Amino acid sequence: MGQINSKVEPAQRMDKLDSRDNRQYPSASETGFTEIELPALPGSATAVERLHTRDFGVHVIGAIERSFKRQGYMKSGPQQSPSATFRHYLGCARGSQLMGSDALQRMETLAQDFEREPEQEEFFKQVLRPYLLALAPRRR
Repeated sequence: MGQINSKVEPAQRMDKLDSRDNRQYPSASETGFTEIELPALPGSATAVERLHTRDFGVHVIGAIERSFKRQGYMKSGPQQSPSATFRHYLGCARGSQLMGSDALQRMETLAQDFEREPEQEEFFKQVLRPYLLALAPRRR
């Protein structure tokens, strides 16, 4: 019966240790599993939001949908309009360099159109939501 070699040379290991001895997998950034911190919406209970880069578009969709459903009489939580919420995340994407300049320019154009649109909910469903679902994070 053969002996199983459980000792793997450090150069052949798939995972590496960073300066704090946390495991770092080389494929994490390629698959979008890199965790980022973004400033939370004004009025939120927390100062930052943590999410994976691949979930950015879905996260923004959820925040905009919540702002559409917000009741006027509620006093807690973020109180931004849907267009202001989108602007907030556009600024977050720009500041953290999540996307390339072409994607950011497209988001800026969509933000301007979204603000001017009288039927914001319909614009969101037909234009903005599909765009946000198609976003791919920039490789880090």
